[in-house]
Amino acid sequence: MNTLVNATVAEAMEQARQNLLSLLLAEDRASALLLTQWLFNLNHGLDVSEIVSDKTVESIIVQGANFVQPNLGQAVQYLLDNPAARSSLSSLHFLPGFLIEVSALCRSTANHRPEYLIKLEQAAQDLQRLRQQMIAANIRLVAFVANKHKTTVLSFDDLVQEGVVGLIKAVERFDPYRGYQFSTYAIPWIKQAISRLIVKQEKIVRLPVALAERASALFEAMRNTYLQTERWPSIEQLKSLCDLSEDEIKTIRSYYQATHSLDAVEDNEEDEGQALMARMKQRQFALPLDELIDRSLGRYLDQVVATLPDKEAAILNMRFGLKNHTEMTLQAIADQLQVSRERVRQIQNDALKKLKNQFGYDLMLFLEPNDSY
Repeated sequence: MNTLVNATVAEAMEQARQNLLSLLLAEDRASALLLTQWLFNLNHGLDVSEIVSDKTVESIIVQGANFVQPNLGQAVQYLLDNPAARSSLSSLHFLPGFLIEVSALCRSTANHRPEYLIKLEQAAQDLQRLRQQMIAANIRLVAFVANKHKTTVLSFDDLVQEGVVGLIKAVERFDPYRGYQFSTYAIPWIKQAISRLIVKQEKIVRLPVALAERASALFEAMRNTYLQTERWPSIEQLKSLCDLSEDEIKTIRSYYQATHSLDAVEDNEEDEGQALMARMKQRQFALPLDELIDRSLGRYLDQVVATLPDKEAAILNMRFGLKNHTEMTLQAIADQLQVSRERVRQIQNDALKKLKNQFGYDLMLFLEPNDSY
């Protein structure tokens, strides 16, 4: 999705979210229902991050409720019992999905004025429409990330489906007024969702109950290391990250990876005697972009080059073989346009600089991890 369009939809979605929250807080019964649902979710084990994304939520609510010791459940209950103290709620980033859920509960009751319910329904529909638009328009981003995490155990569709879960979380939590590109913000969420699925699904045997608690810490360390370095950690790294012995790590890790021993070493020149753990990235994750990404890149380049003046666009098309052109040298282009070779080079560089400044963030999505532009 074009960066400018992404930003426009994100800003419209944030305004719709604030509008729905304002409507819910404008009526005591509606704000009480919001707090009741929040408290219900907390009491049933739902993490607060699935309700509100603001990291300062606990300090804001607890301070607003005049509690000395931070206890979020008590603070929410205090606000529920004291409507006059609810002003701090307006500064929190309640997730759109939670606000839509609360608005639906409000509309299912007969305790509100008809005109208020009409406004509430319209606000919820506007937010839901923009939310769906934002998700649908960024599916290509999920496909891009999923393509880089292909495994022999999970299908591409499985990875995309899980990546969409991460995309939805990013859409729900994104704040367009903090100066970040949406793609920059969303990619870690998508990677996190996909990597968690990989860690879960590539264990072909479930761990015994006695090992489950220790295993979760190990798998979490493996996942976090892979997210940071795009490489699976060695045993020595895992020992430093987890409070586990080498034997415990080997025992737990033996349940991980579908069909191979992680300590197995193949005696061939290509792998240079490396253990499977050291080769896992090369064996499991395909680095080249597949046909889907190639087509997306081609279409996107056609769109961005078309934004340039005619002469600059023509030179880039000829120079890099775009729009079915054959790649041409600077001198060949100069001869065809009847200008100097140096002039063609200057126009080419100016055009590339414009594209980098205007579309650099989007074009970065098509790079391999170690590439630069």
